Amino acid sequence: MRVAVVGCGAMGAAAGWRLQKRGAEVVCFDRYSPPHEIGSTHGESRVTRTAYFEGPWYVPLLKETFGMWRELEAESKQQLLTLTGLLMIDAPDSEAVVASQAAANEHGLEVKVLDASELRRRYPGHTVGDGEIAVFDPQAGFLDAAVIATGPWMSELVPFLPLKVERQVLVWLAIQSGADWFSPERFPVWIREATPQGDVYGLPTLDGLSIKLARHHGGETVDPATVRRTATDADLDPLRLFVTKYLHGVTRHVTRSAVCLYTNTPDQHFAIGLHPESERVAIVSACSGHGFKFAPVVGDIAADLVLEGGTRRDISRLALQRFT
Repeated sequence: MRVAVVGCGAMGAAAGWRLQKRGAEVVCFDRYSPPHEIGSTHGESRVTRTAYFEGPWYVPLLKETFGMWRELEAESKQQLLTLTGLLMIDAPDSEAVVASQAAANEHGLEVKVLDASELRRRYPGHTVGDGEIAVFDPQAGFLDAAVIATGPWMSELVPFLPLKVERQVLVWLAIQSGADWFSPERFPVWIREATPQGDVYGLPTLDGLSIKLARHHGGETVDPATVRRTATDADLDPLRLFVTKYLHGVTRHVTRSAVCLYTNTPDQHFAIGLHPESERVAIVSACSGHGFKFAPVVGDIAADLVLEGGTRRDISRLALQRFT
């Protein structure tokens, strides 16, 4: 079978990979020249995790996608996945902490709950309130079919989906000389919810000079064709304030910034399925800011849909029909 993949970001590229492995003849189309910084798949590093507070039904997909990331590493001969663990830091009764533990319990995931004193001892890069805890999670001619994975431009090809594109700013802030606790071995990726600056996440240093952090949601709704692609002080100042209160050894000096785009559904869950007007067209997109980690398994699901007309995975909660 010959398949066109429209959009060659994380999801589209993964769909092309999995289709090719299963014998399809694949052509990928992208408006720009991947890799680029125009869509949602850039920024050097991404968070992955398994104790998924957005919904325990994602966990079986996450377990499968981890193996596929390792498979892609072997094929590409590059290290793609660095397991630092993840700290979900918040009050013990917060939705993120409670839901992360529930997902872990339901699927037998190994997580640890750390109190404030243990957090301070293990991870001196964080400023931790006495009432806070963390859940630590230690573990994206003619053609016969098409996969549409155009991210922020999805509405142009699939107008029936009620999508909104949200502008997000990524920032890299310099770490102080001698602050040696920001390496992947000592500084897990982390998420803090409901801070004065909103929900914020961050990752360890990759260059020994800076760490990456960003707000999760709370950005302005934009048109991807006209969105402002550079960060302003209004974008950066909330994150400068955040590190002053919540992180030790991180300065307010911005070494780099970038803009990426979330493509959000109303319920912030993915939109995956066959097009209602053609069983030869699969739609995989609208990942609402938390999709990259799933790219390999979503790509394989896309291959299932166009090659077999369905998938063995439970994607009922991600079905397009909930919007039509």
